[in-house]
Amino acid sequence: MQYAPYLLDAGVPPEGRPQPPPSGQKSEARAYMEGRAEALGLRFSEGRTMRSSSMVSLQAAEFAADHGDCAEAFHRRVFDAYFDELEDIGDVDTVVRLGEESGLPGDELRQALHDEVYRERVEEGVEGARMAGVRSVPTFIFDEQYAVVGAQEYETFQAVMKELGREPRAEGERA
Repeated sequence: MQYAPYLLDAGVPPEGRPQPPPSGQKSEARAYMEGRAEALGLRFSEGRTMRSSSMVSLQAAEFAADHGDCAEAFHRRVFDAYFDELEDIGDVDTVVRLGEESGLPGDELRQALHDEVYRERVEEGVEGARMAGVRSVPTFIFDEQYAVVGAQEYETFQAVMKELGREPRAEGERA
């Protein structure tokens, strides 16, 4: 799997933005999404007071992609930190700690973030996703022609693979 950068909210400034508390009643769509996520071991905590800019974590993700087998662990760690632990994924110290917890070299990651080594790559990736019509995450693109938007049942992905003339993997089988 290859990850592509996508800003969670392009309007959030680098320092983040205060987020008002939820209205109290969940929409039917949110309740459904949270139930599906929970069944897969993912949790979305409530109580966030700041919305993070995802630019720093996206640059760190590009660093992770260039540094061995840590990319998948890093993505999962950032997801958990943001959605479950309500951490600020726009804060360099936080992102470096998450990177180290994922097996990345912290000093090198910090320097790359300080120097914005991956910023242009992230900006190009975000623009490429926008030009391709990506409007939300997750969006899965197959052979640059088929897109599956949102959290879907595994059978949906198997159907796309069949449409592409490829043998779909059994559920749970890894590449």
